[in-house]
Amino acid sequence: MIRPARRISRQLNGLWRDRRGVSATEFALILPFMLVILIGMTELSGAINADRKVSRIANSTTDLVAQAQTLTTAELDDILALGEKILDPYPDDTLETIISSVTFDEDGDPIVDWSYSNKSNAWDEGAAPPVVLPETVAAPLTSIVIAESTLVYTPPFSGLFTETFPRLANYTLKDIFYLRPRLANTVNCSDC
Repeated sequence: MIRPARRISRQLNGLWRDRRGVSATEFALILPFMLVILIGMTELSGAINADRKVSRIANSTTDLVAQAQTLTTAELDDILALGEKILDPYPDDTLETIISSVTFDEDGDPIVDWSYSNKSNAWDEGAAPPVVLPETVAAPLTSIVIAESTLVYTPPFSGLFTETFPRLANYTLKDIFYLRPRLANTVNCSDC
């Protein structure tokens, strides 16, 4: 009767000292956290990169329009098509860019001269622009060119977590850029 108890005690003692499976056990415990960190880093870096591209689209579009004196809608279509190239490899189906010329009256109040969009939401002519402009650009009897780029970004792994975290399904990335016209007091659009 003493022998079986000793044998069981030795076997349990041997199992307690055996370290062969420790690494595999630790890896199995750490793996879920490592995967969450990897997916999170992928999601975050993709969103930051897409946001930078949206800013670059607004900047480039404004810069090209500010260098002109008069534009046509065909030329504006070509300029707005640049945004699709800048956004690669991200899909451009939710990209909207609005380009506008805004003049400030003698009181410094902004009025939209013309507005054009690659979608259907251009700003109303003769109305105030639907964005807040800093007072530093509101010089009376001057004008500026404004581009507003908006993209609804859907992260690649968003489908994994949308039920648990519904706010992770998509992000609206937006940037506004404005410049003064370079070759004329106001950039005109002949057929806007």
